[in-house]
Amino acid sequence: MKPIALEHAAIKAEGLMRAGDPGLQITAVHFDTRQLAEGSLFIALTGVARDGHDFLLQAAEQGAVAAVISDEHKVPQGLPQGFGLILVNDTVRAFQKLAAGYRREQSIPHIAVTGSIGKTTVKDIIAHVLESHFPVYKTYKNLNNHLGVPYSLLQIEEQHKAAVLELGMNHAGEIDLIASLAKPEISVITYIGDSHMEYFGSREKIALAKAELLPHTSPDGLVLLNGDSEYLRMIAHLYPGKVAYYSVEGPADIWAEEIRSDEDGMHFTVCFATGERFAAFLPLYGVHSVLNALPAIAIAKRHGMSDTQIADALATVKLSAMRFEQVNSTHGALYISDAYNASPTSMEAAIGTFADLFPARQKVLVLADMFELGPDSDQMHAQVGAYADALRDRFSMLVTVGESSRHISDAYTGNKLHVATKEEAVAALLPLRDANHAFLFKASRGMELWTVITDLERQP
Repeated sequence: MKPIALEHAAIKAEGLMRAGDPGLQITAVHFDTRQLAEGSLFIALTGVARDGHDFLLQAAEQGAVAAVISDEHKVPQGLPQGFGLILVNDTVRAFQKLAAGYRREQSIPHIAVTGSIGKTTVKDIIAHVLESHFPVYKTYKNLNNHLGVPYSLLQIEEQHKAAVLELGMNHAGEIDLIASLAKPEISVITYIGDSHMEYFGSREKIALAKAELLPHTSPDGLVLLNGDSEYLRMIAHLYPGKVAYYSVEGPADIWAEEIRSDEDGMHFTVCFATGERFAAFLPLYGVHSVLNALPAIAIAKRHGMSDTQIADALATVKLSAMRFEQVNSTHGALYISDAYNASPTSMEAAIGTFADLFPARQKVLVLADMFELGPDSDQMHAQVGAYADALRDRFSMLVTVGESSRHISDAYTGNKLHVATKEEAVAALLPLRDANHAFLFKASRGMELWTVITDLERQP
């Protein structure tokens, strides 16, 4: 981050300076002592698993030169002389206010991405394409909540010419808060699906929660919506500025056609409503990956990149771990790790993509429970099973793991095995981990299905 004086940090956080030199320069802000370096401001968060006030001495030892606190009685003896203290009522809100104040001083474009599925992939592709043109900051991993977004904003440095931020939520009002901090010039909403149905009850309500991003987007900016999602068309009127749709199903403001796949990735033609067209290649799998690349293309064009520059950047895209990630086993098998998270839509997309790949191998589906689906969870799992069943001639076996995934198994009429634990899954898969087999691992993050791959590799 650009260094700021302690006094200015106190003003942005709306706190009182209780100790320290007002001119003391702050060069980083963190709430995790493990991330602190010399010159840091430590945020003593409360209301979480631990009370940050208990770590003030440790923070100082790790290089912090000041802290934001909410209880002076919890300040320990022994802090270094000159250690700065900013007193606030709520350290979480102060952290957010500090980030918002820092954001207001930045003139670079901020790009916000949210949606039920695909937001991390879209964020990664946008950042990758723009990075080929100028320095870009992007949200680290999936730090996309009420703490992750302010943390991300405070990592932006003078060298960056754009910031790509991922915004996540579980409940109504959360996007409203974090979008008010980010104040993006460009916003992307990827899809409205079944994720978090447990908390909302309908896709319409999920769409409204995602739409909280729109009023915080600059009216002179741009909102990109997945035109293949009917629910996003319902909320478009909530943004007063320019709305553009992207699609893989037919003409839109930007769309893809002539889509074909091979073992290297996806080939397609990018089309614009203006009549412009160009060919592109993406080293990812599935039509949904092409859809996820379209916002990056639109944003890159808006920032002056040529078709050739965009195509060259797309051809070198790499995604975060566990998103249809290929892992080559030491025993010859191929593992596709897509176990970062799952919803019915994303699970069906992964199954369909896997079905079209690796024709020389016997393909095994390893699927586990999907979470936060609400009262229709059993039905949604069965829906995935029925989808896989329609493609059963492409798979040699289905292995399901957990409680809810039994409904996937029940709807599948091909060769299958249902187990209660990951340990049982490892035992069942051990004999198959040879060069003749490829495996797809897909489940909600809480199932930690990726550990099955690790355990398979640990076995001799």
